[in-house]
Amino acid sequence: MFPQLTLIFLLSLTVIYPFHVSAKTWCVANPSAASTQLQANIDWLCSQGNPGCVLIGPGGSCFEPNNVINHASFVMNDYYQLQGSTEEACNFSGSGRIIDTNPSYARCVYS
Repeated sequence: MFPQLTLIFLLSLTVIYPFHVSAKTWCVANPSAASTQLQANIDWLCSQGNPGCVLIGPGGSCFEPNNVINHASFVMNDYYQLQGSTEEACNFSGSGRIIDTNPSYARCVYS
């Protein structure tokens, strides 16, 4: 009945809502966490066969920068994603936190 109005309405929705915002989240190390706790997280996750442990090793795409917070963040996120992205899967005795901004950098791509 009003095809022009329908078209204008649909176009206005495209302008107002041009992109669908993803609800994707990632788990990273809390910057205030003790490095000993973060290293314990890495040790435990790698003992469980976490596939990200290869990537944080020398020559891996997530080895640099070579520090405990970046390495822990990467393997903690792998675990978090594999466990269904639940809050519990990012707790790590309070040393993890959930973020909604992709932490990938250079060749290090977070899933």
